[in-house]
Amino acid sequence: MNPLPRPARQPTLRPPRIGLADTPRQRSRAARQAPVRAALQYTLSITTAASEAELTDRTVEAAGRLTGATVACGFDTTGGGHTWGESPLATAVLAECAGLLRHDQAYVRSDRFARLGLPAAIATRDEGMLVAVAAREPDRFGHEEENLLSLVVAHASAGRQRLRQLAVLSHLADRDPLTGLRHYRPFEERLGASMPDRTAVLAIDIDNFKEINDSRGHQAGDEALVTLVAAMGRALRGDDHIYRIGGDEFAIVVDVAGPAEVDGITRRILRAARAAGYPISVGAALRRPAESGRETLLRADRALYQAKREGRNTARLAA
Repeated sequence: MNPLPRPARQPTLRPPRIGLADTPRQRSRAARQAPVRAALQYTLSITTAASEAELTDRTVEAAGRLTGATVACGFDTTGGGHTWGESPLATAVLAECAGLLRHDQAYVRSDRFARLGLPAAIATRDEGMLVAVAAREPDRFGHEEENLLSLVVAHASAGRQRLRQLAVLSHLADRDPLTGLRHYRPFEERLGASMPDRTAVLAIDIDNFKEINDSRGHQAGDEALVTLVAAMGRALRGDDHIYRIGGDEFAIVVDVAGPAEVDGITRRILRAARAAGYPISVGAALRRPAESGRETLLRADRALYQAKREGRNTARLAA
């Protein structure tokens, strides 16, 4: 006897899913979390700023938007002023903000903007940065707004520390730790920016430097390098830079009016080196229209070796 067929399995009916904010409780939670989400978005923007000016701009905007202010203003460590909100009103508030810098407290409430039609104002500062927000509504700012403002400024302080650490690392990466001179990457960039008939490259080598190291030790050699660099730096113009491109090899890239000016610069450097007690040889080349900065450096190197062959403690200009 064949068994009776089983009835078809009925699909299980499930209640419809309710959205994340479909119940009163969930809507209440979402409303409470909205300012936190907004604050996180703004603080991420603040802490990833590429400069202190950009950081302060983002901080002032975040403070204004998160607290529901009419205008916001701020001062950074450079003394620069930044505003957000209605332009003429924000500028007037910025002028009044300067008075808040005299407060020693980290956090202040103020009515100093009342005459501008902004009876409510709060301000906070951290590490020299001051941010103030003001509003037309007298009761605009409560504890939540105070906390948001403090959060924004705290993240700005962290972002500023990050920028300073990056600046230090960049400085160390681009400079010789012994002499403080710029080296390879900045030198290559300067060569790349050189101009035909206007830029000269000077290749410099300390005469008999190996003898200093061998007879008096490497510490004496280091002291000689530091002393010589200081002497050559005093002989240059303010916008000219020396680069250390080897152990006792240096280069200078200068903008000049012509060969006569190149000759004058090399003479000043030679005199400075002699006075410091460490004679040098110098080879100089003025960039040609059809060559690169690297090719100009090679001609300066050849002129340097010519100066060494002809007795050292002198300079030669490449033809």
